[in-house]
Amino acid sequence: MEKRSPAVPEPMEMLAGHITDYLHYLKHDCGLRVSIHEFQRIAAPFLAQFLPYRIHDNPCCLYLKSHPDIWTACIRNQKRLSGYLEQGPFFGCCHCGIGEYVYPIRDTLSDTVIGFISVSGYFLSEHHALDRLTHTCQTYGLSLDTVRPLFEQHLSDSIPDAHKLDTLLFPLAFMLEQLYRQECLGFSNTTGRLKKQNQLLGRILLFIEENLNRSFTIEELCSAFHCSRSYISHLFCSSTGHSFPEYLNLLRMEEARKLLAQTDFPITEIALKTGFSSSSYFSSLFRRMNGMSPSTYRNLRTLSPKEK
Repeated sequence: MEKRSPAVPEPMEMLAGHITDYLHYLKHDCGLRVSIHEFQRIAAPFLAQFLPYRIHDNPCCLYLKSHPDIWTACIRNQKRLSGYLEQGPFFGCCHCGIGEYVYPIRDTLSDTVIGFISVSGYFLSEHHALDRLTHTCQTYGLSLDTVRPLFEQHLSDSIPDAHKLDTLLFPLAFMLEQLYRQECLGFSNTTGRLKKQNQLLGRILLFIEENLNRSFTIEELCSAFHCSRSYISHLFCSSTGHSFPEYLNLLRMEEARKLLAQTDFPITEIALKTGFSSSSYFSSLFRRMNGMSPSTYRNLRTLSPKEK
């Protein structure tokens, strides 16, 4: 698939590169599971760079969010965090009992929260966390026998010091704010029509996030947002550099790669959990986009360093 880039000023491309380099540093050098949330509109032109950091990749989280209702609840709960983040960063637990440190991305000029950074994979109280996980499994029909080993292996009570996290996350939040600011500088003098397009794109991207794990078409988007197919197609290409199907497949493939690497779900089940109605089409598309079959990718990702 040939990548097409929207018209993005060179300084923004450089800044996006610095952000992804710093995210890599936080993940691989500092050992932090970092993700960026509620930042879809500004991140859209840089989808490829930011893809690995748009969702929690903890295997326990991935298993729980493989249930479509938990995935939707997670996305919607993120929308409610803005009010809490006005008071600053904090450590809290999601509705499934998994702890995370949440750091606001703030536009300092308007003093508004425009997104947030999450460092996840912790628990304050093992008893409380397991109670929440048990309740979640009972509510949604998931296997506690499956999720408990994931909890024990991949969640930790060794929560990093808040001052250390603030020190590490401040540069990331600052760079993301600058990316937002540069986007707004190029956007502030545009017409009302373009501003409405931008608002519409934000709503569409949120719809996609909420419905990523089920099959839907561009016609459903047209109906939900009262737009023509050609209008939405143009909006995606001009804003993200990708057509709607390309954008959707990029998101789904990133989720599929995480599930292949971090869980033992069968490939046919992963296809369904990432919104593909046909496992054969999923496998064919995966091979075309990744240069190997899903099973080969899984085997390579699960080999020990000595075996690779």
